[in-house]
Amino acid sequence: MAERIIKLSNDLTSDDKFQKEMQRINNKGFIPSHRSGDTGIGKTLEDELGIEENSIQASDIGDVELKANRIGSNSKVTLFTKSPNKRGINNKILRTKYGYKTDESKALNANINILHTSVNGVNFNTLNGEPFMKLTSRDNYLYLEHAKDGILEDVYWSNDQLKKAFDKKYPAKKMYHVQAESSIQNGKESFYFTEAYSLENFNSDKMIDALMSGALEMDIRLGIYASGKRKGKPHDNGTAIRVSSDKLDDCFDIKKKLL
Repeated sequence: MAERIIKLSNDLTSDDKFQKEMQRINNKGFIPSHRSGDTGIGKTLEDELGIEENSIQASDIGDVELKANRIGSNSKVTLFTKSPNKRGINNKILRTKYGYKTDESKALNANINILHTSVNGVNFNTLNGEPFMKLTSRDNYLYLEHAKDGILEDVYWSNDQLKKAFDKKYPAKKMYHVQAESSIQNGKESFYFTEAYSLENFNSDKMIDALMSGALEMDIRLGIYASGKRKGKPHDNGTAIRVSSDKLDDCFDIKKKLL
């Protein structure tokens, strides 16, 4: 996965400075989206903050991550990605044994399975109407459990590795969470940024508890390139830890309202 370099026109890593910038943006009222689609809100906010987009994956503002969402949206925020501890397991076991084909995937490559599934620790999800997968916690490890085959002993994430993955993505253990009202004006989406929070002291134990309670989900994303030079080749978009925007703040010990 490509990484992302962030360049700033000013320093926004302190709460006071970020708060002033958000108050300035809030005073503008509704701002036409700078990009169409789901990513429009993030792109618009970054542009307004003077963040220059590039292709390196790192924290958005120095060591601080920036997340934005539409108020009332059911979309989920990706905290970070972490493949199972054993290298190559996604393709050797999950794609080969538990993957499936769709009309679209067969048109791209009839010999390759895909697997897109979201799991938590509460109940088995379903595939074609049948119980399929869930997460199981055992001895400081998270395992994938199959409804018929039981716990998949080779498909696991250690709690320590999940913590390290978060710390790598969020070295400051801090995040700014911004929310906006969305409005369609003259056929184009606009955003009114009305809420901003500073979240600190990410609690990885809370994250794991939330995965087991269903507040968070783990998404397995094994697909096939649909275009470009690698069209028809398998791709792994990473196993993502995702959280609904209304549960995001619960992953941190400290929440400070800035706007």
